Amino acid sequence: MADREVPLIKAKKIPKKDVILDPNGFFVVEIDRKQEEIRVEYYSNVYKNKKIVSGILEKVFTGTKADALCDTIAENVPDLLSTHYLYLGRELARAQCSIEKNKKYFQGGC
Repeated sequence: MADREVPLIKAKKIPKKDVILDPNGFFVVEIDRKQEEIRVEYYSNVYKNKKIVSGILEKVFTGTKADALCDTIAENVPDLLSTHYLYLGRELARAQCSIEKNKKYFQGGC
């Protein structure tokens, strides 16, 4: 049916050493067991000598569903790297799963 060849691209994980940190900020994802919800803190980066050394808390998001949190964060923090949104989506799905299965949650790295 296709009149042109479409490339088949095999998935591969980017090695940690090749991950580019988002110049706009970072997120801390936690589980609030008492409220049974996910809490996401967004920090803008603080630089010293062109390196990220800490952050300033800018916004806090709470919810129970990863998809709703993703949509809300994308709407309220619009200038992230696309890879950062993808990472955050994976992380929030893991957090939601940990609530549903009553498992421990630790935020993973890139």
